[in-house]
Amino acid sequence: MASESVSLEPVPSAFSSNSPADCILRSSDGLDFYVLRGILIFASDVFKDMFSLPPTGPNAEKERLPIINMTENGRTLSALLSVIYPIVPPEITSISLAADLAQAWQKYLMPLERLRPFLSGVFNESSLTERPLDAYALAWRLGDKAEAKKASQWTHGASLSFGAMSRIVAISGDQEAVNALTSLRDLRQPILRRMARVIPIREHACPNHGGGDNGLYDRKAYADHMVGMEEQVHERVLNRPGRGACHDFRSFLGLQFPERWPGPKLPKRCSHPTDNFCFGNMNQWQVSEVSETIETLREPLPVEVEW
Repeated sequence: MASESVSLEPVPSAFSSNSPADCILRSSDGLDFYVLRGILIFASDVFKDMFSLPPTGPNAEKERLPIINMTENGRTLSALLSVIYPIVPPEITSISLAADLAQAWQKYLMPLERLRPFLSGVFNESSLTERPLDAYALAWRLGDKAEAKKASQWTHGASLSFGAMSRIVAISGDQEAVNALTSLRDLRQPILRRMARVIPIREHACPNHGGGDNGLYDRKAYADHMVGMEEQVHERVLNRPGRGACHDFRSFLGLQFPERWPGPKLPKRCSHPTDNFCFGNMNQWQVSEVSETIETLREPLPVEVEW
């Protein structure tokens, strides 16, 4: 069969009624895919067993080919067949489609090593920032340790609610994916809390964050507030792209700049309405001292799951 690029909407030309076929696979949403059983049997013993059973639907009137009803929807079935067939498959960048495809791939007992190259485009910056838990769970299902560890670095700010953990298990197919993530979070929290309490908050914060206020200021309350912003803190601690705010430790303190700040290189002001920079009145010696303490704490900070 000639090599060609295919589309997933609605049925690729490689599986249209004009293509060579001895069987019709009907998706759960009613799309018909005309296929050659020999190609699918060669790819999976599950297909071989399935084709040995009587057809589950009536014969097509025109070609009088056996029709087999599939549990996969048209989008997933299209992607599955496109990867199996000797054609150039579509680029898959959707996390949800990739997850459905990986689940179907395992259902038909095909080796995941063969599928991984077709899903490499899924693990991009957009998926890591917008759907880090899904990206992590998908990498876990694929057995891709490198991508799973990379994705886990982006999950600190995501809520691990019961629903989120159930979704991780559903996509990854393994409770251990959740266990590894919760273990990572449990190891991170104490270190981040210590970091939050290192900063000389009362002396150097801007008016919106405790500086210049009266004697009612509670240092512990502010430290607890900082702990509540740990997901933003972690963006900078791990040197990953993220949302800028004065609670991000490295931009919070300007530690990435050699000169005393505020200065022209400082990219963001305090996230609350104010004309002051948080910690803008720290001298270089104070910045260096706090920086050294944070770096000492940062060294044992776990950044990814263990696998």
